[in-house]
Amino acid sequence: MQKAELVLTILNQKARRDNFKHRRLYRNLFNPDFYWNAYAKIYNKEGNMTKGVDGKTIDGFGIKTMNNLIKLIKSERYKPLPVRRKYIPKRNGKERPLGIPSFNDKLIQEVIRQILESIYEPLFSKKSHGFRPNKSCHTALIQIKKCCRGCSWAIEGDIKSFFDSIDHDTLIRILKKRVDDGRFLNLIRKFLKAGIMEECKIKNSITGTPQGGIVSPILANIYLNELDSHVEKLKNEMEIGIKKRRNKEYHRISMKRLYRIKQGKLEEAKELLKIMYKMPFHIARDENFKRIYYTRYADDFVIFIHGSKQDAKKVKEDLAQFLKDELKLKLNMEKTLITNIRTEKVKFLGYEIVKAKNDSKMKVNSEGIRKRNINGSIQLLIPKKNINERIKKFTLNGKPTHQKDRIYLPLRDLIGKYNAEIRGLYNYYNLAMNVGKRLTIFRHYHYMSMVKTIAVKMKISVKRVFKKYTIPIKRKNGTGTKNIIGIEYKTQKGIKYLTYFNESLKRSSDPSIKDRVPGDISPSNRIDIIRRILKGVCELCNKNIHTEECEVHHIRKLKTLKEKYKQKKSNTPKWVNKMLKAGRKTLVVCKPCHKSIHKGTI
Repeated sequence: MQKAELVLTILNQKARRDNFKHRRLYRNLFNPDFYWNAYAKIYNKEGNMTKGVDGKTIDGFGIKTMNNLIKLIKSERYKPLPVRRKYIPKRNGKERPLGIPSFNDKLIQEVIRQILESIYEPLFSKKSHGFRPNKSCHTALIQIKKCCRGCSWAIEGDIKSFFDSIDHDTLIRILKKRVDDGRFLNLIRKFLKAGIMEECKIKNSITGTPQGGIVSPILANIYLNELDSHVEKLKNEMEIGIKKRRNKEYHRISMKRLYRIKQGKLEEAKELLKIMYKMPFHIARDENFKRIYYTRYADDFVIFIHGSKQDAKKVKEDLAQFLKDELKLKLNMEKTLITNIRTEKVKFLGYEIVKAKNDSKMKVNSEGIRKRNINGSIQLLIPKKNINERIKKFTLNGKPTHQKDRIYLPLRDLIGKYNAEIRGLYNYYNLAMNVGKRLTIFRHYHYMSMVKTIAVKMKISVKRVFKKYTIPIKRKNGTGTKNIIGIEYKTQKGIKYLTYFNESLKRSSDPSIKDRVPGDISPSNRIDIIRRILKGVCELCNKNIHTEECEVHHIRKLKTLKEKYKQKKSNTPKWVNKMLKAGRKTLVVCKPCHKSIHKGTI
């Protein structure tokens, strides 16, 4: 059989043809290489160690498991299991439902996802940014910032319960436009109808995609690609004019200024220039010029309009009608706001989007030309409310306080946890104009909370913490050193230092995205795990075994294993030492050894 990468590349190329329909896709699910691809993609995720409704996890995966799945797929007897529903707490005190599929379902869904991604990725709109290769929240926000300058109105789109409201028949109808394979579509329908198990009761799935399913995001994108296409048609119908008309008053003063320069009256020319800086170059409202800019991330979308409020209302009503008639979805009319971005802020993906006001300040650009600084440009801001909510977690009565749940962590883990929080916050909000201002305030409370947590843990005063754990760090600009709380630890390469987050809170202009080919995975991961399985050697007893008898022992976290046997060096099992030494969460073993690991008889 052909390599999975080759098949996916061919599918991707064929998809670029107009109205091309893909046939005989189902047979790709007989190809073991697709399953190796899928396993290598998902094997190291912690969620695979959570049991589905069948009570099984990824532990014990091997060629035999894969072959059994292929047999069921070939005979069309494979039946997806219901998704186990679990509730996890949200930041606002409410609970969010979480779906936990069985591992076998995850594996097959990953194979389907790779096939669908290769087919549909060339067809998706450039305005869609959710769950796609080389796309992110940042690419969506940067697109808005670059394209929407000068817009006056925005529509903040909100689809009511989108993932739970996807109509199965409509989704299959959309898939049929590009996929002409009944067996492949029937398998997708089986996943859609698998149902949910909650409190030992199975609820049938009438609408919606598999909760927690790997295939759900790509199916959602395929579904909403119809909305993207509709907005593009609407855009072509409504847009008029080539460019906005110039402001006649601005033009008159500009000509007057040039005349004063010719006369040698430079002081008068400077005064006229100051007046020009405060005036718009184009007229504020030009009925003969209209533009629509659309950006979507998953089920969140925003539309910016160069036009009137009536144009915005017309677009909103049109979208509501299209979603109702064509996609069987409801636009939440109360939450879908029409916002005047000259006076109000637009909320999108956790940022606030505002239109900069005219100012008289000048800025020299990269070409050495003096231009008005921020006239009419789009600015991204961190909402003050978001940061204040995070600060509350680390304060008590307005003052920094310790975190009770972190007192018993090792110092290295404690500092690492605080670092992960502020680094994650900065990495997400580094596009904002006010990132330095907002996160500097947060960092103060966050840093002092860490100091007080260390003080409570070590049963010493805050003053003593600063004296005992302060490490002088060289400043990046070479202007001396900066004292910051941290610890030193030994490694094979020598002594290293772990300090609190010490990076500059600068604004970034571009997102950092790793290039990824649709359907592709990390080659190094694939080669390593699959090579070890196909080698046919038990990594515990070193016996040569038939590859079908190999099983992979999985653990959730290597760190947890290390802590469990930290104090029992003499009684540490052989398999634990093997995993810790290799630094892997997997161990390829024979059946007897795998049974012995779980029984604790090694």
